[in-house]
Amino acid sequence: MAVEKMKVFGMIGSIKDMNKALRLALIDGSIHMINALSYLNSSNFMMPPSEENVEALKEMPFLKPITKRRDFTNDEKVIKKLLEVFDLKETLKLKYLEEDYDYDKYIEELNMIYKQIESKVDELDKKNKEIDKLKAYMSNLEHLKYFNIDINMLTNLKYLSFKLISLSRENFKKLQKNYDNVPAIVKRLDDHDGNIILYAITPKVLNETVERIFSSLNYTELELPKDYSGNSMQVISIINDIIIAKKKEIDDIIDSIKDIKREYLKTVKAAYTRLSVEKKIEEMKTDIAYGNNLFFMFGYVPVNRIEGLKKMLYDSIGGGILLIDEDAKNLMPAITPPTHLKNNWLFKPFETLVKMYGVPTYNEKDPTPFFAITYMLLFGAMFGDVGQGLIGFLGGLLLNKKMKNSNFGGILERLGLTSMIFGILYGSVFGSEKIIPALLLRPMLNINTMLLSAVVLGIILITIGFVYGIYNSKLNKNIKEGIFGRNGITGLVFYWDLLITALCVVNGTYKYIELQVIIMVVCLILMLFKEPLSNILMKSKKLYNEPVSDYYVEEGFGVIETILSMVSNTISFIRVGAFALNHVGLYVAFATMANMMNTRAGSILMLIIGNVVIIGLEGLIVFIQALRLEFYELFSKYFIGDGIEYEPVHLNFTYEYRRAKRETRKLKLSKQAYSLLSFIPFT
Repeated sequence: MAVEKMKVFGMIGSIKDMNKALRLALIDGSIHMINALSYLNSSNFMMPPSEENVEALKEMPFLKPITKRRDFTNDEKVIKKLLEVFDLKETLKLKYLEEDYDYDKYIEELNMIYKQIESKVDELDKKNKEIDKLKAYMSNLEHLKYFNIDINMLTNLKYLSFKLISLSRENFKKLQKNYDNVPAIVKRLDDHDGNIILYAITPKVLNETVERIFSSLNYTELELPKDYSGNSMQVISIINDIIIAKKKEIDDIIDSIKDIKREYLKTVKAAYTRLSVEKKIEEMKTDIAYGNNLFFMFGYVPVNRIEGLKKMLYDSIGGGILLIDEDAKNLMPAITPPTHLKNNWLFKPFETLVKMYGVPTYNEKDPTPFFAITYMLLFGAMFGDVGQGLIGFLGGLLLNKKMKNSNFGGILERLGLTSMIFGILYGSVFGSEKIIPALLLRPMLNINTMLLSAVVLGIILITIGFVYGIYNSKLNKNIKEGIFGRNGITGLVFYWDLLITALCVVNGTYKYIELQVIIMVVCLILMLFKEPLSNILMKSKKLYNEPVSDYYVEEGFGVIETILSMVSNTISFIRVGAFALNHVGLYVAFATMANMMNTRAGSILMLIIGNVVIIGLEGLIVFIQALRLEFYELFSKYFIGDGIEYEPVHLNFTYEYRRAKRETRKLKLSKQAYSLLSFIPFT
């Protein structure tokens, strides 16, 4: 439950081994690339002079970026045709990269295979296009099936031209309004795929005028076959026989290349995977530097993946490659490590919601666990119901099963569970409070308690947020914000002093009110002068990092905002209690309407409709309101969110054991569901 530790990983090797090394790095899928020249030119990179580093040190003054990109257009054309002829799908499989290969030689082999079947492939394309055209003729002739007229005569009129036309409904209506201006006989025939099919008979001398009118209506001409005698149904029969004959010719061509398919099937199967890898390698090269003999590559790799990556590279390339790793914490601020969140199965889905706000910086405490716990708590408190929570839980399980990216399903599962737990505490099942007793309280019977408890909960969460923020400032060695900032120690003291003062005023206790006011004023002064004070503590040469007047204007408004925001943030949590009451009130409204129904069936239907509205509409509103409390009232206290997400270069390979992985995942989900259900205190 933390930000995973990173190391800077470097590869320096012979240019002839570059593609192989990059391929292996891509297969490993753990390297988040950084620009090699930027890293080498920064003060972070230090290579001690030694015998094994001599060649690399010689090359460093002459390094340059790789700017030329390889063109894969012809490779893609050949591979696409071969996959089509060999009836293979475009799949990425890791097993096709296991054996060592030279991509250029491999492409030469594919070109040789393609040349053997190129003429036959062209013939197949030609015949397939002919069949498509004939099928289009058949489809168009269907619109004339009720006319006993010779198609050959119709398409070869001497003084007239016959056109079969398709228009959208809107444009057909425009045509109807202007029939008088069209120098042609126009007749509607059919409706097809939302369009109107019609024919137009025009004197050939007026073709240009009619063409201009129909063009303005964005028409499509449905082509008819020429040189076929007979009515439409007879011509369709003739064309159908021709299609059957051409399909037989296609089958004969396919049979003639079966021997080639059998011989080269294994080679062609690997084509799409290897092409995809080479294209990705070309993308990786944009961050690589090279000299006369060596290439330099750098990236971030999680600490627990370093040794495995090194072993794979050494085993495949040998001692000809120099591998470097350095702790990310030792880097200068200019090089920002990416953030890879590492959470257990309970908190993992909530990373999606955290990233909606921002990605934690590398030196920042991962907010996901605290966010997950508080978000479930807030949602459950506002939407506490056993039955409706169970629907949400089952909906989450269904989403997990149907969707590959099951983060939202996982969130829904957990929110449904907390809703069920609070439903038991409130004694609510599908809105009814008559089925089970309340283990804690009934919201509508304890309105003041609900609202006061919500505010107290807000105070506790805000205080934890302050502590979280102070800890993050300590991690980042930010004295200014950690000690004197409004979300630091000074802000926390001011917040609690403000709360105590307000409580004293409400209770009429004014004994220490002057001291409390003095403490608040001192805190506000410390916040106002936080920059010069922090610079003094840090023994900086400058007291201010910006013009003094600009600083005090900005911080003056900041102090006013601090007072207002601390009050509003606390009061904002009253919505937790308000929505808990609203949840009950909405059900009462539907229950009242159900009682007004004349039949039992009508009452039951009204209650079902009510629960659907509550689950769908109110559930969404509570989801958003809980998110708002997290983002505005809590994240603002402790979460910066300016990090860079860890995005290693990789491809989504399809593994042969995917089915086994899927079964394992199902078993894991079942165990998780059982674990979640076991938390419910059924009595």
